[in-house]
Amino acid sequence: MTESCIASARQEGDVNVIVVETNNVKVEYDAEVIYLSGQFCYNRALNQGLAHAKGDIHILANNDILFREGWSKTGYVMKQYGYDSASVLSQDARQRGFERGELVYEGFIVGTHLVGWCIFVTKECIAKIGKLDESFDFWYSDNVFADQLISHGLKHCLYCGAQVDHITSQTLRTLPYRDQRKYSLFAKNRYNARERNQ
Repeated sequence: MTESCIASARQEGDVNVIVVETNNVKVEYDAEVIYLSGQFCYNRALNQGLAHAKGDIHILANNDILFREGWSKTGYVMKQYGYDSASVLSQDARQRGFERGELVYEGFIVGTHLVGWCIFVTKECIAKIGKLDESFDFWYSDNVFADQLISHGLKHCLYCGAQVDHITSQTLRTLPYRDQRKYSLFAKNRYNARERNQ
C-alpha cells in the first residue's frame, strides 16, 4: 500500500518522499524512512516528517491514498491565489456536491474542504503555526489542524482540479477492536467535549 502511494505521487515528477514508519520493524522504500519516536500520534508523525521536509509545498498524506493524474497542479494553484493550505477532491461522499474543474472553494469543514488523509501546506504555513497540534492520537488530528489554521488567520481551500483516492483506514482496521475505538469513537467524544467547552 505504501509503495503504491509513493509510486502514484512520483508519476508527476521528482518528489522528495519522507515515510514516517510507526512500527519499529526495518522497512525499505524508495524514500527517506524515519521512525516515529514515542507512542503513536498521527500529528507527531507528521511533525517528525516535516522536520526533514524540503521545498515550498509539503504534502501531509496517509499511506492509504493514490494520487491521480494532475495532482501536482495543487501547489501552483495555492501560490497563484495565496492559499496557505489546500485539499483536493476524493471519492468521499461529502464532496459529491462540488463541481469538478479548475475551481477552488474556501472553507475549513473537515471531510469536505479539509481532508486529513491528504493536505497540502506551504512552508510558511508551518512556520506560522509551529508544530501541528498533537493533542489527538489519530482521528480529529485534521480537526485540530483546521483549528490552528483558523486561529492564525490562514487560508485553506478545496481545489477541484485534482483528486486523490483514499482507500479508507486500511491500517486502522488491522488493529484490535479496543484500539480502533480508542483512535476513533473515543477521540470523537473528546473533540466534541472540547468544542462544547470553548
